[in-house]
Amino acid sequence: MKRKFVWFQGDWRDVTNAKRPPSVAPYIMSDSMAACFHPATGEMMDSKSAFRRVTREHGMVEMGNDAPAMTAAAHDTRSVAQDVAQAYQMLEQGYTPPPAESAGSLDGASVETRLFT
Repeated sequence: MKRKFVWFQGDWRDVTNAKRPPSVAPYIMSDSMAACFHPATGEMMDSKSAFRRVTREHGMVEMGNDAPAMTAAAHDTRSVAQDVAQAYQMLEQGYTPPPAESAGSLDGASVETRLFT
């Protein structure tokens, strides 16, 4: 078993099985956060609860920093290979995809979209 020691009053003390002292204050989570744009509305927000409420209202899911777990359907490379083969075949037959549309920018200014053929 791995042991843990600390230097205390001029001597090494074994604290492997030591218990933490009881907390003297409650743990309080703040509702404030650094201000950021909400991806659904473009609105600047500094409240965690308001951010989560707007996220739910727009049918979005808050992910966090962890990568999502892969499902069995995501590992199905057969359907991906079939989709790629179908897209390649369509291009070989002369299919031209429709022009891309611009989503604009966060400040509402229009964004020019150019197609290169």
